[in-house]
Amino acid sequence: MTRTTIWWFESLTDSVSALGAAAREARTAHRAAQAATAHYSFNRLQPVDGEITVPGNLSTIPSRPHDRALFAIGQSHHRHEQRMADLYDDAAAGYAYGAAWAILRVLDGHQPPLVELGRKPDGRNAIPDELFPVPPAFKALDPWDGHQRFEQARQELERLGELWAYVNDIDSPDIPDTFNLPDALDDLDAFPDAAFTYGQIAEFALTFTLLDTRQQHGR
Repeated sequence: MTRTTIWWFESLTDSVSALGAAAREARTAHRAAQAATAHYSFNRLQPVDGEITVPGNLSTIPSRPHDRALFAIGQSHHRHEQRMADLYDDAAAGYAYGAAWAILRVLDGHQPPLVELGRKPDGRNAIPDELFPVPPAFKALDPWDGHQRFEQARQELERLGELWAYVNDIDSPDIPDTFNLPDALDDLDAFPDAAFTYGQIAEFALTFTLLDTRQQHGR
């Protein structure tokens, strides 16, 4: 072992941290996209009704340059917001389940140097079946002072995760007769934040899980 060698638990920690950094940047980008979209909302802006003449245009619809500009800008922002929403959704899920995967492997006695997540044809993360919706409470983390917050975050992610799994072709849960579309859409919107919160706490949980290993190696 040389001074430049990176221990498996260090590279594993870096792997989870990288997932967290990706989710954090995606969340920031999504928030910025939401703000940009709201700025060009017709509910907030008053279009100027002035018109222009377009020679040769046979349309009976008047040409209002301010309307056209606002519509084009707003449409572009909406598309960008959706792309950033999809990115945040995927990055947050990767963070949550990647951190959970790392904890499971360490508690099972393995020494993975990196988080292992699959990749779908469309580029999104493929969540392993064993991690969805999320693993049950980790009994080995009972002594950790953050265990209660971790369990609360897990329960919230589990509550939102069934619909998310259905939409992302991970699972096919039974849809109850009381299924309500507006509530379901709210749950989908809330999923990335719940996954991000779970990932943050799970990252701390991984640090606790690796305490003995670090002490053994003097790290």
